[in-house]
Amino acid sequence: MMILKFSFAQTLPYNPLFDDTKVNTIYIVMDPDSLEEMYDELENEHEYVVTFIYDNDGLIDTVYNTGFRLRGNTSLFSAKKSFKVSFNTYDQGRKYAGVEKLNLIGSHNDPTMTREKLYFDVYNDFGLPVRRLSFVRVFINDTYYGLYTNAEEYDEIFLKERFGDNSGNLYKCLYGSTLTYQGPNPAAYDSYELQTNEADQDFSDLIHLTDVLNNTPLETLACELEKIFNVDGFLKIYAIDISTGHWDNYGANQNNYYLYHDQLTDKFQFLSYDCDNTFGIDWLDIDWGDRELYEWNFDGRPLVERLLQIQEYKDRFSYYINELKNTILLPENIFPHIDSIRDLIAPAALADVFRTYDYGYTYDDFLDGFDTNDIDGHCPYGVKNFISERNASSAAQLDVNNIYSVLKDETHVPLMPATDDVIHMRVFCFDDVVVSSVELFYSTDNISFDQIDLSDDGVHFDSLAGDGYFGATLPAVNFPTTLYYHILATDNSGLVSRYPVCDELKITVGYTPPALVVNEFLARNFSIIPDDAGEYEDYIEIFNASELSIYLGDKFLSDELNNPSKWKLPDMLLPGNDYLLLWADDEITEGDRHCSFKLDGDKDEVFIFDGAPTYFSLIDSVAFNEQADDISVGRLPNGTGAFTILPSTTPGYNNEDYILTGDSLTDNYLLLYANPSAGYLAFDIIVGDPASEITVGLFNLSGQEVWSKYYGKLLEGVHTAGIEIDRLESGIYFLRAVFDTGYKTYPLMLH
Repeated sequence: MMILKFSFAQTLPYNPLFDDTKVNTIYIVMDPDSLEEMYDELENEHEYVVTFIYDNDGLIDTVYNTGFRLRGNTSLFSAKKSFKVSFNTYDQGRKYAGVEKLNLIGSHNDPTMTREKLYFDVYNDFGLPVRRLSFVRVFINDTYYGLYTNAEEYDEIFLKERFGDNSGNLYKCLYGSTLTYQGPNPAAYDSYELQTNEADQDFSDLIHLTDVLNNTPLETLACELEKIFNVDGFLKIYAIDISTGHWDNYGANQNNYYLYHDQLTDKFQFLSYDCDNTFGIDWLDIDWGDRELYEWNFDGRPLVERLLQIQEYKDRFSYYINELKNTILLPENIFPHIDSIRDLIAPAALADVFRTYDYGYTYDDFLDGFDTNDIDGHCPYGVKNFISERNASSAAQLDVNNIYSVLKDETHVPLMPATDDVIHMRVFCFDDVVVSSVELFYSTDNISFDQIDLSDDGVHFDSLAGDGYFGATLPAVNFPTTLYYHILATDNSGLVSRYPVCDELKITVGYTPPALVVNEFLARNFSIIPDDAGEYEDYIEIFNASELSIYLGDKFLSDELNNPSKWKLPDMLLPGNDYLLLWADDEITEGDRHCSFKLDGDKDEVFIFDGAPTYFSLIDSVAFNEQADDISVGRLPNGTGAFTILPSTTPGYNNEDYILTGDSLTDNYLLLYANPSAGYLAFDIIVGDPASEITVGLFNLSGQEVWSKYYGKLLEGVHTAGIEIDRLESGIYFLRAVFDTGYKTYPLMLH
């Protein structure tokens, strides 16, 4: 029996915006003329500047310069509008309570105003990527605009929290998105809107998905489709759609879903949205409560039509329908939850006069809409009535057979094992009957496979005993290799499942990162070098320290360790021993060498990460504290040494070029180590002209000499020296070396 929760405020870290145990209040303060203009120009997506105030049981937060606009399609023309709140429109990157946007849904055609929330309560409880919703009162300029459903945005924050990465393509699938193959021209897929990676406009992954779905022979479709699409997730969503009467979806109305190309699994994930036309709402004169299960969708929906031609998938779909009606949607389970929602929102609904403007709904209609049919022409069912009718109709139509074990959520630790690491393996397996065995087969040559049993006993990296997670530990491999493996599950009815359906999964053992390094950076560029737009922006220099070219387009640069895919490097080959200069200006529209972040001159970090196939393994990094204006930090020796303040900026060039060419100090110079430094500063005096007398002095920012030493005439070669600096205050200093031939000044940071 499935565990029933029906409240998801705590399944993710608590967020007051999505606390569904109470009805909080949002106040929008905006210019009255802007409000009038927004209502007059309905299809204008301009975001008006407002003040956002959130009242959480008397704990009040105020967010200024917030974006606010109307949202929706047909709902734009309703009297009770829906709204979009954007915290980052006028303050780029800003979040409130960890989110950048909110969707305030008016539910104008639902007399109960609960159907959207109720759909996602079922969706979340069925083990799908949790989407959080709550109820709020909305005031605009002190006028109560009514009770709203506050729905979490599908955006990069959502993707990161649910899938562990947000670097893939997220498509919003609008009307006409049937997933039929339209040929190789991206222009033919104009109903699919990219929500991430918009600058690239690369639809090749979506086109490949539709090609595989439509053009693969049925006998090999499971093999090819499961490589690139989460089939099980879709079957669960489609079962929910039918069980809740969600026809304004992919299967019937060919819209209202998202596709996310998860880079960690390299599979598309299917996500539902706009689910208010559910639980009996009808606009097409169709009885969704009694519609035939296996012909529920409309024509031309290949993702349904082709999957249900595969008996294993049809049986699993039937199993999910049966599970829903016997667990989550069982009246004795869900009706008390529905009653609790009604009682929670009733006071806010009673005061909501805007809900009466479109269909004249009264407060009695609100109350009756839960258990009374025929509230009006498009509400032939009350919410509870629909559930009872759909459950009974499904029970009469279901063709239930034994299902094959479902294997999913495979993981291993460590993700990128070194040689001699043991590897802990785990996979989730469920079935309608007892699973008699789960076995893992592994090989280092993809020819000869060894076998190991996986156990669900709580002591084999399998979580708790009997929870459906099976685990085992593979012995260490003592040489770099690729480990190939697959998993078989056998149930006590004799059905055998394979994961993956065909081919093998892979683990890289003994990963060797490519020879890319952060070679130089300037975090306060005010006059050194302008970018291609003529602006003085911070820069980061990447160096290929190998002889061979390295492809950069599958690697990433970030200023956050826990956000490795923040900015993808340019689609290019970087030749061996060559440099790439990047602008850390958060202006990606200016070109593919402009990062999506800036450097903080007070304190920051820079990371180079490999791509999703290596789980974003760290390639190189640098952390720094306070930086001085127009003074760069780089590696000495070039490409391999420690970071030090460079005597001269060298963006796009060898950090030692100032030594090899340029001025009268070609033969005599200093080489500083551990810069920034604390306690003791070590440096080498490089002497090429033994006739020169050498003095080294240390000066603060005011030009006062705080230390000096006369070294006399030194022999040709390298002379190690140093200064005790623990008595000096933190800050920027300058080390000056005076030779007979001139002098050279070296910026120095003490901390």
